[in-house]
Amino acid sequence: MDFFKRYSSIGSQQQQSASEAIQTLADRVETSTLLEDKRAAVRGLKGFSREYKEEVGDAALPALLGCLKQDSEDQHLLKAILETLTNLCASEPGKEDSHNVGESTAASGKFSQAILDDPDDVISTFLELLGDADFYVRYYTVQLLGALHMHSGEELQRRVLVSPMGVGRLVDLLSDQRDIIRNEGIQLLIAMTESNADIQKIVAFENAFDYLLNTVNEEGGARGNIVVQDCLQLLHNLLNYNVSNQNFFREASGIQKLPDLLITDPSQTSAARNNPALANMDEEELEWTAQHSRNMLVVLDIIRMLIQPGNSNTESNQLAMQQCGIIPPLLQLALAHEAPSSVRSQALYAIGDVVRANQINQNLFQRILITASAGDEDNGEKSIPEPAIIIVIRLSVGKRPADVPANEYYIVRAAAAYLVQAYVGNNPDAQLALAATLTPPGGSTEVGAPEQHQSAGSLVVSVLLDWRTTGQEDVWRVWYASLLFSTIVRDHLECKEQALRVSLGDVSQGEDPQALLNELMSQARQAAQEGADVRVCISLLSLVCVWLTGFPQGVSVFLDESSNLTFLVEQVSGSSGINALVQGVAAFALGLVYQFDTDAETPVTRDQIYPILAKRVGADQLLVRVQRLRDSKEFQYAVGLAAGTHSNAYGGMAAEMFFDNVFADLFKAQYEAFRQAVRLRPHETMVGPSYISHLQQQAGGAMAGYASSVAGTGSTPGTPLMGGAATVSRAASPAVTPAALLSSDESLEPMVPKRECDALSAQLADQATLIARLQQELAQATGQSGDASAQLADEQRRRVEAETSRDALSAEIAQLRAQLDQHSNGSEATGSDEARVQELEQQLQALRVESERQQDTWKGEREEMQKKVTNAEKQAVKAAAAVRSTGKKKEQLQASALEALEKSVQEKDERIAALEVECRALEEKTKGAEQVEELKEKVAALEKEQEDLLVYLADQDMQAKEFRAKLRSYGEDIPLSDEEGDGDEDDDEDEE
Repeated sequence: MDFFKRYSSIGSQQQQSASEAIQTLADRVETSTLLEDKRAAVRGLKGFSREYKEEVGDAALPALLGCLKQDSEDQHLLKAILETLTNLCASEPGKEDSHNVGESTAASGKFSQAILDDPDDVISTFLELLGDADFYVRYYTVQLLGALHMHSGEELQRRVLVSPMGVGRLVDLLSDQRDIIRNEGIQLLIAMTESNADIQKIVAFENAFDYLLNTVNEEGGARGNIVVQDCLQLLHNLLNYNVSNQNFFREASGIQKLPDLLITDPSQTSAARNNPALANMDEEELEWTAQHSRNMLVVLDIIRMLIQPGNSNTESNQLAMQQCGIIPPLLQLALAHEAPSSVRSQALYAIGDVVRANQINQNLFQRILITASAGDEDNGEKSIPEPAIIIVIRLSVGKRPADVPANEYYIVRAAAAYLVQAYVGNNPDAQLALAATLTPPGGSTEVGAPEQHQSAGSLVVSVLLDWRTTGQEDVWRVWYASLLFSTIVRDHLECKEQALRVSLGDVSQGEDPQALLNELMSQARQAAQEGADVRVCISLLSLVCVWLTGFPQGVSVFLDESSNLTFLVEQVSGSSGINALVQGVAAFALGLVYQFDTDAETPVTRDQIYPILAKRVGADQLLVRVQRLRDSKEFQYAVGLAAGTHSNAYGGMAAEMFFDNVFADLFKAQYEAFRQAVRLRPHETMVGPSYISHLQQQAGGAMAGYASSVAGTGSTPGTPLMGGAATVSRAASPAVTPAALLSSDESLEPMVPKRECDALSAQLADQATLIARLQQELAQATGQSGDASAQLADEQRRRVEAETSRDALSAEIAQLRAQLDQHSNGSEATGSDEARVQELEQQLQALRVESERQQDTWKGEREEMQKKVTNAEKQAVKAAAAVRSTGKKKEQLQASALEALEKSVQEKDERIAALEVECRALEEKTKGAEQVEELKEKVAALEKEQEDLLVYLADQDMQAKEFRAKLRSYGEDIPLSDEEGDGDEDDDEDEE
């Protein structure tokens, strides 16, 4: 206190006097030997540090850091030093410097960097001080680290990771019983885990998930204060873009604890069992506050983050959420009318993410029933359980609450539509079930009847037909009704046929039945004529485009009503007074009608539409209208939203929304084929690979490889011999019906115009003629070779017979010669025997001559036949080579595609190898840190043992001295020890 009195007048002196006082105090901190003087000097610097931040930092920062390391045992001194350093590094300007925030921030950044650059690693000292039991030391240390992170976050994070116990000390702050320190620790961890995956992993494996969730429950769950929001934000940071942490969170049963955070009534949570205050809350306390909304939004964002599409663990997290029963509380939150629209919409988005592309969860959602009041209780009407999907569709297209503005309730409609699309995505059975409910409003469900009495499809249809009432009240009801209708019939032929069978008008009362498709076109025409909101006409025309694409039967029904075609032509050919977006959608619809008008029973043929398209409208003008639609900012905005699978796909700015994602996707997929189709003549049509297969059968089996290469090559439309389909004349191929050409949506595949297909057909015909001629020559050569082979076999048989006869005659001659030899000594041979022998010899000689002559003849014929066979084989080889040459182009393309694929695989393998090297490096780093920690623990244990031994030796030495003294007192002659001798000599010297 004396010191403060001494320097109490410094603040009123001039700047130069303050600088001198600061320098004096800095010198005292550095040179003083007494703790009292150091404390007084540091306190003085702390007083100056707010108003004279830069002067104090320049003069005293090194001295303060040195004092912090040397005198870390004095709690009061530590507190003053840490508070002074925090003032130097904090960004808040002093009172006199409030006009110049930039200079104060620059000075704080300079001092923060100086502390981080300290050669003695003062950051390790700060991290050790986090384990100090003193409240102020720990509190100001956390604040100082937060100020350092604000200016040099990456450098501080690196230093913390290097420290063996750095992250662990930070996580220990979460379990501190003093709320202020715990809250400061949460704030610091939020800043450090925002973008550092390594710190995220270490914090997660330090049991941070349990600390955070327990703190949330202790603070009242989602209804808690801002501390709950901070805990949830830190939990969000730990899970965001970190797959390993998400897996650990699931394995640690973290997902099972999320449903309790979604329950709006605290008395129904598990925390209410241990907290009576939560179980007995008043209705006023259950009202939604701004903090409650912020907390709930963070919880919902965490849920959606765990099931992002495309992640490897999304399916596992969806299964875990289904098993812990997260859908019912989410649905209850989405249907809570007292909840803010932002919370309700995010709950609907979360349900959509849970059921998206997951058949099990989709089936579970389909079975959920919700009890809703069918009318006023005074009327005695009972509550009727309804499927959850009907309630969700009612949210999207039903009436909005009177106390909620249309632009605010828009996000709830968008989220409900997102959930419906997630439910029917990859779920054709759900599409068909909803299509079956597309019944016309009639009987007890007239247009405008209470929504609770209508099915899902009937509600959608009634909103579209009663657009004057619904659109005037809220145009988004019509817009989202069109979107849901398009979702139901999208890419599903049976659903389109089911919807096409829906008709309006009571035949029993003499009314003519009107197809729902034509009635929707009539409503679009009336909306355009009456000047209604442009979104009404656009949404109805977009629905018709989705319905007619790839559906010739629907085009026939569309053309039954002549006014439909007239309306489209008027919209496209109009020059003024027509909205450009409506013109573009009408042009696209007109082109689709011409493209898919292939039904055999169509009332208006392509021959009749072509003059209108070519002369009255003009193909170029039609394409210009469509191109302008494609380039419009409204359509591009819809394309951008449709591309985001995890974002609020329909929850963009309401003023910018004109087109839904179903129409945007259809337009992009159909655009190139559409441009080519509108330029074709009436007898030319786009066909898919099925017609190429038909050409293969006509050309023969030898052409199969070439035709397959033509059909299988996917290049840009319009490239000769490379397209995915061909254009042919109807008259040239009567066996191929339009229905067969349009089956399996082949009309949506890449197309080739007729001129290019004619050239392709001519080449195919030439190749087929050449192969047929070669095959005929080969057959003739093969036949000749067969005849020659038969003659050769016959001659060989005759030769064998002649040789057999010759052998028999030779045997007979030998037998006769033997008989002559036996009778030569006793008698002479008879004349008849000799004559017989001579006759046989002559026959034998004649047979030999004839055999040799026949062998020469056979040899010549065999050589001639062999030449013919060789020539025929050469011709067959040439024909086969000609056939194989036609597939050379396909092999080259396949080789290039394979090379590109191998290159891509090689690049990915290199990337994987690099990532593996990084992972190994991180593992080695972590392993090294663990080894260092173990060594430190061993050194600490050894030091402790050493201290124990020193204490033990000191005790033994004292006992030995006492024993010697006692023995001397008993008269024993005990010599002095070395220590006693040294002590006596010192005493003698002192006496002298």
